[in-house]
Amino acid sequence: MRTRTTAIAALFVALPALSVLGPTDAHAQAPAAAATPSAADVAEAKKKFEAGSNLFKTGKFEKAIEEFRASYAKVNSPNSHLYVARCLREMGKLVDAYLEFEKVAAEAQTAGEKYAQTGETAKVERDELNTKLTLVSVDVTTPESGARLTIGGVEVPQDRWGKPFPAMPGTVDIRLESGAKPAASQSLTTAAGESKTVSIGFASPKTGGGDGSGDGSGDGGSGGETGSKGMSGMRIGAFAAGGLGVAGFVTFAVFGSMSNATYDDLKATCGGPCPADRQGDVDKGKMQQTVANVGLIVGAVGVAAGATLFVLSLKKDKKPEAAHTELVVGPAHLGVRGTF
Repeated sequence: MRTRTTAIAALFVALPALSVLGPTDAHAQAPAAAATPSAADVAEAKKKFEAGSNLFKTGKFEKAIEEFRASYAKVNSPNSHLYVARCLREMGKLVDAYLEFEKVAAEAQTAGEKYAQTGETAKVERDELNTKLTLVSVDVTTPESGARLTIGGVEVPQDRWGKPFPAMPGTVDIRLESGAKPAASQSLTTAAGESKTVSIGFASPKTGGGDGSGDGSGDGGSGGETGSKGMSGMRIGAFAAGGLGVAGFVTFAVFGSMSNATYDDLKATCGGPCPADRQGDVDKGKMQQTVANVGLIVGAVGVAAGATLFVLSLKKDKKPEAAHTELVVGPAHLGVRGTF
């Protein structure tokens, strides 16, 4: 157990003084100044503070915090408030303790010079928690009246938006809510002692997604048109069909050449009808010619289909002329002719 000694006597000196000292300038400007505690309230506050101190020293923090809160309810002393924050820390409620130490520091600053040391102690003990917490600054890009921001499930006051706010290390969920718009959310992965800054905002009507940048992360998603980038399916089909057509023409050329070579050999060696022992070569020549013919058909169909698909895949806002393709076969050439 780690404790710090803030003299209990300081409370005893400070509490009676509240009944005789006039309000400070800050208090005088407040709409309604807190009522001066009665002697009975001061005595009860002392009693509760002493009980809380004894419980705190023995490690009974759950019961101690009840006594300190009861003391603070009687007399709003930053000293009892400081021990409320310390109890939260010792109970493992580090985020609550951090925020409570901040409140003590702010309270002590306006409570008079006698509480200056209490305020400084609260700042030191708050900063010591930085190594055990992560600090997240959230910039709300679409602030709206009535919007609610939470970090790690803890609501963040609007005057703390964009400023470091404590959260437990690990996965930190950030959520921005408003009754008028869909919530925006994102998650961060953080480590102890780390500080991160992210942005979040409500969805734009044009995109339909929340601004979850950072990192997020996060990202609330962004809408917009899709398919404007990359190759269309029809264009891919055009190239595939064209490739198949080219392969068919290559097959036609190769097997046609082999068939011609076989025919020339049989013509030279047989001189006429070939004998039965050359029937295998005759059949081979027929097979080569059949494969060549099939390659020719596949090539013609593939190239024609590819050309047609390519024309149809052009931009929709351009009205192309009707595509026309035809196979051209001549005595010494083979090809495809068409208009795009």
